[in-house]
Amino acid sequence: MVNKRGKAVTRLDTGCSMAVNMYFSSMEQIHEPFSISVTELDHWEKRNRRNNFFELVYILKGKGKQCVNYNQVPYQEGSFFLLPSSDCHLYDITATTTFLFIRFTANFFSSDEECVIDFGKWFCRLNFIIGNYNRLPGELISNGADKQHLVHLLELLMYENQRNDPHTRRIMQSTMVSILELIARNVATALPPQSLYEEKKFADLLLHVQYHLLDEEMITPQFLSERFHIAPTYFSEYFKRNARETYQEFILRSKLKLAEAKALYTDIPFKEIAYDLGFTDSSHLNKMMKRFYNKGMSAIRKSAMADVPA
Repeated sequence: MVNKRGKAVTRLDTGCSMAVNMYFSSMEQIHEPFSISVTELDHWEKRNRRNNFFELVYILKGKGKQCVNYNQVPYQEGSFFLLPSSDCHLYDITATTTFLFIRFTANFFSSDEECVIDFGKWFCRLNFIIGNYNRLPGELISNGADKQHLVHLLELLMYENQRNDPHTRRIMQSTMVSILELIARNVATALPPQSLYEEKKFADLLLHVQYHLLDEEMITPQFLSERFHIAPTYFSEYFKRNARETYQEFILRSKLKLAEAKALYTDIPFKEIAYDLGFTDSSHLNKMMKRFYNKGMSAIRKSAMADVPA
């Protein structure tokens, strides 16, 4: 990334002069697992297709309104958003705006054989975010200190994207993991308050389960009993007394909630969603979805596609 004088730009300094990356319209469908770009716009070009990527947006300068699925909220310098792949969105730009776009797919987090860290498992944190944040337009990170950390991480991404040496991919993967963790922490603070539950320990247990919903080993009653110091023989009674439903019902409902979010906000095939969530097949998932939501996966996805402008 360079400024108009050709010097490297690695700080998110809105006063600096940045090159305008105008291949934005061609990026509606990306084929690389990761891209980062800075784009200055005085009006928004309408998108006519569903995206195949997740998009982080940071406002370097400018102001206007972000519109997601026909909900609007003002944006300004320093605003930060996450947009799942199929959200219908646009920006009503009232002052020329410089956007930092980070677009990525799950493939970016795949690890090579030499990597000692399985970044693919860390990408599961996005499942927690998709399943629990309210998906309305507006600030994604509300904590001031976390916002400062985010800016530093974005600067690191920009620097590594420009440097591009043999270490770059893993540094950028770990940086994206940290960004997702910051988002998850802020999403968690917006969940129902712990005061709704009799014990803080139980609220912490539920948060743990939501974080690790797709890691079967970390959400077994045996693991949870040991982790949260609950007698294994008492776990079922303890959970039902606090949640007013059985643990098995809670897990199923949580997985269906995530399945619904994936149907609405991604284009992942139903067969893959069913496999990831531990259902026998897409028919099994569809049957459970109809039982709890009174409509199947296809109907849920069609309702999202109906909101995408033609």
